[in-house]
Amino acid sequence: MGLLQRYIAKTIMMSTLLVLFILLGLYTFMDFIGELDDLGKGQYQLSTILSYMALSMPKRIYELLPIAALLGSVLGLGNLASQSELVAMRAAGVSVQQINKAVMVVALCLMIVAVFVGEVIRPPAEQKAREIQSVAKTGTVGSRSDHGFWTRDGLHFNHIRQILPDGRFADISIYEFDVNNQLRIITKAKEAKYDNGSWTLTDVVQSTLDERGVQIRTVEHARWKSQLNPGMVNIVVVPPEFLPVWSLLSYINYLEDNHQAAEQYKMAFWMKIMMPISSAVMVFLAVPFIFGPLRSTPVGGRILVGTLAGIGFHLFNQSFQHIGLVFGVLPWLSAGFPTFIFAILGWYLMRRVH
Repeated sequence: MGLLQRYIAKTIMMSTLLVLFILLGLYTFMDFIGELDDLGKGQYQLSTILSYMALSMPKRIYELLPIAALLGSVLGLGNLASQSELVAMRAAGVSVQQINKAVMVVALCLMIVAVFVGEVIRPPAEQKAREIQSVAKTGTVGSRSDHGFWTRDGLHFNHIRQILPDGRFADISIYEFDVNNQLRIITKAKEAKYDNGSWTLTDVVQSTLDERGVQIRTVEHARWKSQLNPGMVNIVVVPPEFLPVWSLLSYINYLEDNHQAAEQYKMAFWMKIMMPISSAVMVFLAVPFIFGPLRSTPVGGRILVGTLAGIGFHLFNQSFQHIGLVFGVLPWLSAGFPTFIFAILGWYLMRRVH
């Protein structure tokens, strides 16, 4: 990469970081105001809110990165154009293709950042944030609803009412069916603790149903072998979009093995695959904004158009995701279609520039 291309890439990257910090500060402030409504609920104090907000920042960075990439690229290239630096570069023999290469270097860097934040930093940070918030408000780790959640494990259907902060289950019910779909055994336990690949149940009451009637027995401890493990419990508690790709794949296989609906998790998987590509496409769109029909437009006008394009992409992406889930569209198509459309739009505008 030449000196001028490095200069262009540096300018775009600095503008992108500036836009990202501004958007992050704005959204963090709005989230903070929203969290103040729950101040004083249980042990949810100001220090807890600040911890929750700090751990939630990787989530916001990941969500805002595509829009920040577009606005930062438009702002960076727009500043170069307004100061006639791009004109001087073109006069010195730098082609649009060379400028575009510098832009794509930035796009590649942002893709790497998106993958690192989305797969390494955001999942544990978001799980910890939700755990801190839930424990402070209720004393327990949050679950799917106030009434606990259900899981299926082969012929067993499990209901877990609470997940304790140390990973134990509280108030568990296990319903075991035979191959004819007849309920045969109901097991209730006060607690369950995971150890050496299986669960240890405490204060167990087991009811066996057969032709002779119902037989009840109680034991202090019992072993429960299940495909369910603490890692999968975190997947159930945390929304799928906040999970790393490998956890999503593991849980998708678990759901399919037990003949359960996995479309929501497949959609989350493909959305995570497409998100870094979306950031690159947003950066690519900035070049036609500067050299295309908007080349004579003031910087403020370009930023406005870039903002509208970024918001339009975000709304289109989210809407198509929900439409895909409702109408059963293939997950990879629902997740990738908006990015593909905007990539085609960028390619068409670049052709007009050439």
